Amino acid sequence: MPAIDLTNPHRAWVLAYGSLLATVAGFVNAVAILTLALPVSNVTAATMQLGMDTANPWLFESSLLAIILFGFLMGATSAGAILAPAKTVAGVRHSVIMSGEALLLILAFVCPVDTLSVFLAAVACGLQNGTTSSLRTMQIRTTHFTGTVTDLGLLMGRARRHGIDKWRAAVLSATVITFITGGIAGTLLGSRIGEAALLLPAAVCVVIAIAGIAYVRRRPLSTSSGESEPRDAAGRGGSALRQSPVRDGHPVVHA
Repeated sequence: MPAIDLTNPHRAWVLAYGSLLATVAGFVNAVAILTLALPVSNVTAATMQLGMDTANPWLFESSLLAIILFGFLMGATSAGAILAPAKTVAGVRHSVIMSGEALLLILAFVCPVDTLSVFLAAVACGLQNGTTSSLRTMQIRTTHFTGTVTDLGLLMGRARRHGIDKWRAAVLSATVITFITGGIAGTLLGSRIGEAALLLPAAVCVVIAIAGIAYVRRRPLSTSSGESEPRDAAGRGGSALRQSPVRDGHPVVHA
């Protein structure tokens, strides 16, 4: 099995992008649990808690749980609407989403109403997960990991018969590890400065937005300067050969 190829710029971008956003999600979720006592990125937990509260009221605040579910859904819906016309996730639309996530996290910090802060943080997480789930190369979940761990288990279980997709396994493993890392960092910083810790992932999202624009602007330049059409012996380009007429099964090249 060949080693993981990170010399491919797109693969390197996907790995870095998924890992960084998983770190952001882990950080935001840890701060939310510390300051708001609710996991804003874990819809599975919120749904379970909502069911428990329905069976035994007063265990949890059903209104806040419903707000998390609705906010996450609205974020994912917004990501789908913004990215629907896009041919690639990196670019202006991607940068708009990352900037929007940064703004939502800042508003969650400055908002004096906890209920609204929960909603804004949940929208930010849904927006992020909807974006990473729209990748053409590989769908990446960065805010929850039931599916990610399942995919890793399937890869391992099928490895003996089919081999293992090292690239996919690396991305899945990296997102899990970086989510945990983000949770550790969010706990350490959130326990000291509270909701102000949300400003750090907001700044990271701004950096990702800028990097996305820079990446998409470099691609046409590198393609035009680094790739050339194949030429024939007379120096004709590939487009000229494609337009040449064919006679008796052979292309006719005019001198």
